[in-house]
Amino acid sequence: MTRSFKIYNPGTNMRMIQDAYRIMDYIDRLESIEHDEASSLERRQAAAKEKSFQKEDLEDLKSYMRNSKHDFTKLVYYKYIEGYSLEELAQVLGQNYSNVAKIHASFTEYMKQPKEEPIVKPFSNFNEYLEQLKELVNPKYETCCTHCGSTTTIPHEVARKIFANESRRERAKTGR
Repeated sequence: MTRSFKIYNPGTNMRMIQDAYRIMDYIDRLESIEHDEASSLERRQAAAKEKSFQKEDLEDLKSYMRNSKHDFTKLVYYKYIEGYSLEELAQVLGQNYSNVAKIHASFTEYMKQPKEEPIVKPFSNFNEYLEQLKELVNPKYETCCTHCGSTTTIPHEVARKIFANESRRERAKTGR
């Protein structure tokens, strides 16, 4: 028995693909600078350092897509980043080939004519984008003590309960 899946947030997935290709293109340009004998030593070293940061960012994005809980994001990753065929995708995702082909056709239609507005505001740089992704993936809520400055992490479920209790107390105090 195969489980079905639907297009999950195609705009975000399309932006992730675009970001991955942008980073890969930038890494290629940095590599050409790094291997250019006409460039100064400082410029080549700076390009090598920036390339390592960009590779790390790209790997973070790939890891996020590859390990997503949504099969659609995995489909997009394996098809457009890793270059899998639809048959290989069906095997990797444990899906029926016709189901994968229908979902892929819907996504390619979406890419031709995007129908939704971006869910997140445009980011000024990729690091800001990754920080937002990490916040979504991070299972802990961090808080800082106002007295000693120590940082404490607690699960989001516990934080939600604390905030819910605090808001109930505030409403009780104000009489609302």
